[in-house]
Amino acid sequence: MKSKFILETFNEGYVTAKSSKGPDILFIEPTTRCNLNCKMCFRRSWSEKLGDMSEKIFNRVLDDAIECNVKFIWFAGWGEPLLNPKTCEFIEAAHERGFEIGVNTNGFLIDDDVLNNLIKFTKRVTISIDAATPETYGDIRGSDFRRLIENIKAIHKAKKESSSIYPILEFAFTIMKSNYRELIPLLKLAEQVGVGRVIVSNVIPVSRELLDECLYTVDGFNVESLVDGATFKSLETNVGVRLPEFTLKTERKCMFIENNAACITWNGNVAPCYNFLHTYTCYIYGVEKHVKQVSFGNIAEKTLGEIWNSIDYIRFRYNVRFFRFPSCSDCKFHELCDFAVSNEMDCWGNTPTCADCLYGRGIVQCPI
Repeated sequence: MKSKFILETFNEGYVTAKSSKGPDILFIEPTTRCNLNCKMCFRRSWSEKLGDMSEKIFNRVLDDAIECNVKFIWFAGWGEPLLNPKTCEFIEAAHERGFEIGVNTNGFLIDDDVLNNLIKFTKRVTISIDAATPETYGDIRGSDFRRLIENIKAIHKAKKESSSIYPILEFAFTIMKSNYRELIPLLKLAEQVGVGRVIVSNVIPVSRELLDECLYTVDGFNVESLVDGATFKSLETNVGVRLPEFTLKTERKCMFIENNAACITWNGNVAPCYNFLHTYTCYIYGVEKHVKQVSFGNIAEKTLGEIWNSIDYIRFRYNVRFFRFPSCSDCKFHELCDFAVSNEMDCWGNTPTCADCLYGRGIVQCPI
């Protein structure tokens, strides 16, 4: 679909919105299966069918991405991307078609073939890690921390041997009461294994037990000490650190919308962000919330360009860009409000709603 000007009424008056051919950044979910069972994972609170993206769907996505002028493709989602046996082929095919590639992985399936694929074809590899010690890592992710570190070292070694700066390595760290003291040691570890940046995000509880892990609901938590310590260690190690907010601020901003990004699930649904990728249950400031998957179409039925430029998706992006939603998280009726228990509608009549999105608050950080 060609770029065009669309004149549409958005609640008040008229707004002239220039639609793009498609997203600049595309997150492709190769699978919803995973080889780990982390205690804070969204997959613990859902009952959806597990599956792998097929070659047919991927090829359709790739063709549409070219037509839409997509620039960067992330292989990521709610499963471990490398569990799909076709993922390395998908990465190579995307690279051959001219896309820059990123992979978000837990790091445990990096054998020689995968390693060669990452070195040749990817620009960024983000490794999910929530500890700097085997004991804490085992408690959170239930797997072998030392094996993970050896795999990361192997990537760094292969980069040096090929005289390449790519892929740029990053850590993704979900910060909680049980592991926040390991953030500063993790920056030192990152320096030792060739990781250039640590992206820190708060946890969204998927069970009542995890409510006690939230740092952003704790009165008296010494955020300044944590921030100062991480900042100094970042300067000392030359490892970048991107810290989240720990309190509600006035500003709300969706990094998926700001960066012109979209997601495609393993079975072809086009979702606007990670938060709406699938249906699940979580807790927002203690309130149980049932989040329903938000999809503006399936690429088996329409092209990515048609979906991206549909009136519903344009209206949604407009509302999120200017955050035309109520501020639920700091509303005095939040614990009593029937609208707060799902994302299907808010008290302003928006459907769906981003009214209490913790990503928009910067408390939880997008993987962009």
